[in-house]
Amino acid sequence: MFKHMLWLASLSGALAIAVALFAGGWLLLASLKQDKHIHFSAALRSWLEMGVLRPLLALVGRWLLPFITWNQRRSLNKLLVRSALTDLGIAQIFAAQVLLSILILAVLWGYVGIGAFQGPVSRTELLMSLLLSVGLATVFWWLPIIWLKQRYQQRLRAIERALPFFLDMVGLGLGSGQNLHASLQLACDHLHEGALKTEWLQTLSDIRTGIARSEALRQLSLRIELVAVRQLISALIQGESLGQSMAQIVEVYGAQQRAQRLMNAEKLALQAPVKMLFPLALFIFPCTFLVLGFPVIVQLLGLQP
Repeated sequence: MFKHMLWLASLSGALAIAVALFAGGWLLLASLKQDKHIHFSAALRSWLEMGVLRPLLALVGRWLLPFITWNQRRSLNKLLVRSALTDLGIAQIFAAQVLLSILILAVLWGYVGIGAFQGPVSRTELLMSLLLSVGLATVFWWLPIIWLKQRYQQRLRAIERALPFFLDMVGLGLGSGQNLHASLQLACDHLHEGALKTEWLQTLSDIRTGIARSEALRQLSLRIELVAVRQLISALIQGESLGQSMAQIVEVYGAQQRAQRLMNAEKLALQAPVKMLFPLALFIFPCTFLVLGFPVIVQLLGLQP
């Protein structure tokens, strides 16, 4: 019975690999049929530059789309918007989760099947293999989600680093007599490429398309769940509604952000000795005690020649 299960697992893995190869070949042929007037090498080069993984994920995602619940679609869409991955879709992320789980299960049970041909497998080993397969499948299932969250956290850190300079440029534009829209455009023109510039350019584009400034700023606040950005947007919306001076608001908030950044740096500096205790106790101190105590042990045991 166990051998039949191993054969079934191996057959499932081989079937999954065959389906992946078939989908890749089908996409290649479809690309070549669309470009009959192009030479074969040029068409193959353009198809490889387009990428193999994303078209495969899109194809598998179309098949798996009915199995995605509305809660999963909402959470995945939220992560994609926050991570600024507009070229990926919900179905592609879900397909990546399914394919990674199937791949690790096929590899694991293929390894178990090879071991079963060399000798009998006990129930304990079978149970451990089942638990390991469930654990690895769960980990690989969450890998795309973890990648999206890490990308979002990296974008937040980049936005937080670029925010003080951005506020200085906005304050410079407001101080020279420009309005808020022109000052934001001036700051974006002098800002380096990054997440903050991308988000503000999208906000300015939304304003130019006819969306109210307050609504565009609120959408920016929803895309970036950063306390500093939310406070800035709330101050700008409130100042615009009350007729307050935008230059003064941005100047005060810029000074506050620089002070907050200095306090964060001091906090990290104070946390450094605590974080160094574990590597010191685990790696440095044992080596030091070994070097200092070795001559003493040699003398006490009379091991000198």
